[in-house]
Amino acid sequence: MSKYATKTLGQLSQTEENWIDGLKRSSLDLSKPFSAKQAANAIVDTPTTKGTTRKLCPVSYKMAYVLKKAPGFSLAYYDAKKRPMFVYDE
Repeated sequence: MSKYATKTLGQLSQTEENWIDGLKRSSLDLSKPFSAKQAANAIVDTPTTKGTTRKLCPVSYKMAYVLKKAPGFSLAYYDAKKRPMFVYDE
């Protein structure tokens, strides 16, 4: 048995919740599989609820991490280059 604990995904921070909210409000079709880079670009293009631009924008690596722990999003499959493709279930 290992003395190290396995890494678990925690709760979403407020910034990450804002990113997920922006993703849901974006023009990206969430019913079809999408990559983390497409999600990050959609979040950057979507203004905040107040209509301003975002100061904290996700990169694709961080967005993949957030989508893995966000409720309602699931991993559809990995593409040929082993990048995760996500889909929104709800």
